Amino acid sequence: MLALGWQVFRRHAFDVLDRRRVRRAGLWSAGTAVVAAAVMTVLQVRLGWTGTGPASSTAGVALLAVGVGLIVFACLPTRRPPDPSSTINGRQVWPTERAAVRAAVEPYLLRRPRPVRPEDREVVRTDTVLLRRSLIGTLRRAAPAVLSVVAAVGALVALGQLRWWYLAWAAVWVGQVPEALVRLGRSERARRAAEAAEPSDPAEPPEAQTAH
Repeated sequence: MLALGWQVFRRHAFDVLDRRRVRRAGLWSAGTAVVAAAVMTVLQVRLGWTGTGPASSTAGVALLAVGVGLIVFACLPTRRPPDPSSTINGRQVWPTERAAVRAAVEPYLLRRPRPVRPEDREVVRTDTVLLRRSLIGTLRRAAPAVLSVVAAVGALVALGQLRWWYLAWAAVWVGQVPEALVRLGRSERARRAAEAAEPSDPAEPPEAQTAH
């Protein structure tokens, strides 16, 4: 499911994200990282705030600067402009992960899903697309934030300041991305199963009911 979720994210990311906004966010985050690195380098030269040698301080500063840039990227808007069909009084409505999926669809997103019933086929097809969009948005924000945590832990290692609770805290954050990818993979599996399922029988026409 992890590999399938990654494939779905790569294939559909720009159904949700705006390429121009992503590029702009990348430029802002890179610029912020450069400025942060310059400020920390000046402080290191003047104050020696890291308390370590040149190699360790350089590695620590570089990793911290990368972490700052990633946090900026996570915070900047990158979604496509609002679609008028998904607004209320001009304000965008973004479905949350849970709100995107109705209770009838949840059994098909389990680790061992049941076969898609004909009467659930259309709701599964609809809700899994909404869920996919929501999860892509979540991953767009979460992945850079998680990478910034990894960079911060790497900086602490370089500066000799690592403590075991930092690793535990980082592990909790790092686990968020695979979990979201797995759920994205399960939603795609459910969507494909719904596509392959037999449609429910159409309602009996009124003429036939009268004949009975």
